[in-house]
Amino acid sequence: MTLLLVFGSTPDLAWQELNSMVPLAERTSPHTAVVHDGSVDPLNRLGGVTKIGRLSHVVSSIDASTLVPILSTEHFRSFGISTADTAPVSQALLARIKEELGKPVRYVSGQLSSVVITKQHVCELVVFPYRGKFGVAVTVSVQDFEGWTKRDRGRPYADPKAGMLPPKVARMMVNIAGSSLSQKTLLDPFCGMGTIVAEALLLGWQVIGSDQSVDAVKKAQVNLQWLGLSNKKWKFFVSDATHISEKIVPVDAIVTEPFMGKPDVPDEKVRDMVTGLEKLYIGCLKDWYAIVKPGGKVVMIVPRFVRGKKNYFVKKVIDSCETLGYTVLVGPIEYARPNAMVKREIFVFTKLV
Repeated sequence: MTLLLVFGSTPDLAWQELNSMVPLAERTSPHTAVVHDGSVDPLNRLGGVTKIGRLSHVVSSIDASTLVPILSTEHFRSFGISTADTAPVSQALLARIKEELGKPVRYVSGQLSSVVITKQHVCELVVFPYRGKFGVAVTVSVQDFEGWTKRDRGRPYADPKAGMLPPKVARMMVNIAGSSLSQKTLLDPFCGMGTIVAEALLLGWQVIGSDQSVDAVKKAQVNLQWLGLSNKKWKFFVSDATHISEKIVPVDAIVTEPFMGKPDVPDEKVRDMVTGLEKLYIGCLKDWYAIVKPGGKVVMIVPRFVRGKKNYFVKKVIDSCETLGYTVLVGPIEYARPNAMVKREIFVFTKLV
């Protein structure tokens, strides 16, 4: 079975996540990809995919003669047609489809969210570009929006001042780090409230979380207990991230969002702050080299500060990678809200053997 995957608001990061897990996946447009001979359950582990569809037909044009036969094989009372990276379906075409179906059905308009598809039991077709033609897929699975919302907004402790990494982004970063199927260990040396370690635990990793803040370490553990995650698979301690190699055994991967400076720093002091962050990150990578297993990955966020037309970036960190014993596999992949003054850029490093 060929499956369609529709990416969310960070398509480049979502594609990197999918490609890390399914190297033979085929990207068909900026927001879509297909997996041949795929199954739905493993793909539901992805953070960057909003919905999964079963590829039904590949057609040269989108009209009633192609869509009505597809809908006729499905059982539904409400249907919708979404498009991904193609022109929207016209109202005239929708009216004709409804007429030709020859049964009382309700059309749900617009791009359908996971909430609408689930709550209203909508049969959705997704039209997307596919090898110079159009693919038409029937949605078979949508993201667990309630679970994501719970972990994002419902946990006991959060730290808005430090910037809240969305669980979906954390999940993508963990998946990019590799498979957890063989009891591998993942470290987050800037664990904060535990977003990354929580997603790693849910995927089956053994995890180690550390932070220089005693309060953060305590709150991260409370958040994991709230999720019902077993403490047999996690360990926490207080540590400076630049000296953590003194305290732990080698790990398979490091996934982290480090301290990224203060967002409200005056313009004239941003350059000095970037210099300080460069020193911190280089110190971390130098120390982590001793504990990342050969071939292991470091998936790390670094900041880019926007001040008017100027951008400030921790360039020395990337320039120093090979000297520190790493090579850049991927990056930068940007994750940022529109008009954000601090943009997250995700890099994937691998330890040179």
